[in-house]
Formats: sequence, C-alpha cells, structure tokens
Amino acid sequence: MPLLSAFDGRVPFPGQWRAVTFDLWNTLLVSVPGAVEVRLAAWRQVVDERGLDLSADLLRSVVELFPARFEDEWRAGRQYGTSQALDDAFRAFAGRIGPADETALSEAFEAASYHLEVGAVEGGAATLATLAAAGIPIGLVSDTSLAGGRHLRGYLEDHGLLDHMDHCSFSDEVGVYKPDAKIFRDCLAGLGIDDPTGVVHVGDLRRTDVAGAWKLGMTTVRFRGVVDDADRSEGSEAHHVIDRLTDLPALLGVAGG
Repeated sequence: MPLLSAFDGRVPFPGQWRAVTFDLWNTLLVSVPGAVEVRLAAWRQVVDERGLDLSADLLRSVVELFPARFEDEWRAGRQYGTSQALDDAFRAFAGRIGPADETALSEAFEAASYHLEVGAVEGGAATLATLAAAGIPIGLVSDTSLAGGRHLRGYLEDHGLLDHMDHCSFSDEVGVYKPDAKIFRDCLAGLGIDDPTGVVHVGDLRRTDVAGAWKLGMTTVRFRGVVDDADRSEGSEAHHVIDRLTDLPALLGVAGG
C-alpha cells in the first residue's frame, strides 16, 4: 500500500507529518482478563473489615454488571466511569450500608483500578521511540471505562510509553468518547496544532478511531494486530491498515522505520 495514495488532497507536505496520535486499548495496551476479580477482592476486604451485610453473590452480581453497562453507555456516547458505576452499586446496596461504608468502598474501588493486569502491545515502545526521535509530536486519544486517565497514565509509564507522549486526552477528563471531534481536538490543542491536516491517527476501531479522525481531516491508520475490526461493519475503512506497530514508521516515511 503506497504511502501517499490519494488522501483527498489532505496531506500538504508529503513525507512530513505534524503529529501522530494513538488510541490506547488494543493499540498500545491490552487489558488482561481479571479486572472483576481484582475489584471483588478489594470490596470483599472492606465488607469483612466493616462487617457489612453484603453477600458474595450480591457483590459479584454488581461488579459483573459494570462491563455490560459500560458497553451500552459507551456506544450511546454517554459517560460511564467510576462515579457512575459506584452510583449503580450503592443503589443495589441501599439499606445495607451507610455513608462511611460508601466512602470505604469507593476508596477500595479507586485503589483497585491501579492494580489491574495490563499488557503492552508488541512493538509499541519501539515505534513511539522512532517517531519521537524523528521529531514528530505524539498524542494519545483514549476512551476510558472504570479505569480513568489517572490510572492509565500509570500503566503507560509502567510499559515505557508515557515518556514518549507529548499530550494525552482521556474521555473521562474531556467529557466525551470518540468519535466526538471534541476529544480529538483536545489532543491536537495539547500538541499545539490547530489544523488536523497532516496529522495521523492510529487505532483499532472503525466506528470510533477511523470515523472520528477521518471526519476531522486526519490521515487514518487502522491497527489490527490485536483486534481485527474488519467484520463489524461499523464504518468505513481507514486510509491504511497495518498488522504490526513497527510497520508504522516506514509507512509514514520516517527514517529508522
């Protein structure tokens, strides 16, 4: 696939890019199954310490509800994070806990989000380092769920990715999910860019990453190395598709790629 195919006239300086922005989940990081158990363990400790009337079955049913609720709200473009999940939980626990118990459960839930198992996508750190060495600003445009930007920065740092980021825009901090233009513009503003032309966005989902970036006039790259979104029929294909993050620098004509 040629580097400078017909991008609708949107690349003003062939081979020169103002910035590259990345999605987070299934692009740079992967979530390892087990988040439900981590949060359950944190809540069971609070329940045991405080002698609360919350059965193991009730706790599990509530925590297992969160992922489905997030999926529904995310697709509808409505924010669903820690505060919304805790509101759901405390309604389910009504009559069984008091204000001090809610505080203890909230603190345990917050702490648990710093102790999830998160892996790095192969080649991510090397790719960011190559782009950064070429002087290309790098941004992150990430939807968040129960782990917000304050948690995710820690995971990015753990895997050697955060130091290469010039700006991170997380949906819980900006207030919208992709494909809303606001979160992309927030990242571009953080990078000091007011014209999306000549900016590349890399992500795994057509409905959010490709559609949102394309509409702004960015060049889009769909990464399918973790999840292949091709069969979901949720939007148009990206300008380019790659299977390995390490293919990106060469695709963009960056030396060392």
